[in-house]
Amino acid sequence: MVNLMNKIILYIDTANEETRVSIFRNSRILNEKKWNGHGDLSVSLLREIDSILLESKIHKGDLDEVVVNKGPGSYTGLRIGITVANFLAWSLKIEVFAGKIENGKLSITGNNKNKYILPKYFRQAHITRSKKKFNQKA
Repeated sequence: MVNLMNKIILYIDTANEETRVSIFRNSRILNEKKWNGHGDLSVSLLREIDSILLESKIHKGDLDEVVVNKGPGSYTGLRIGITVANFLAWSLKIEVFAGKIENGKLSITGNNKNKYILPKYFRQAHITRSKKKFNQKA
């Protein structure tokens, strides 16, 4: 279990249609935003992260960790949320963890030996053949 005391944590959850971004300080929710990110998540997520940090009077450099819901969830939602979480952690030189909010508390699952988070999708990705190869005559 990771110690959440005396830390400022950004939490990102894009696993569901309702997107959630939260700021935790000393293991309590300081601020939270929820919205239907379906369809515009690639635009709204970064905007809402900036907004919640500004409202909370916290600079990105003040963050101690980033926690992201790794799923299961939709392919696109998880891909966007986890990419943003991994990149923020990497660029700020802080750790990123997988976790969820359960009963109003942040629960971090496991440690992070790889220094990045991989998504857990609802089902195996379905990848089709290249159209170029598919349309070529045999």
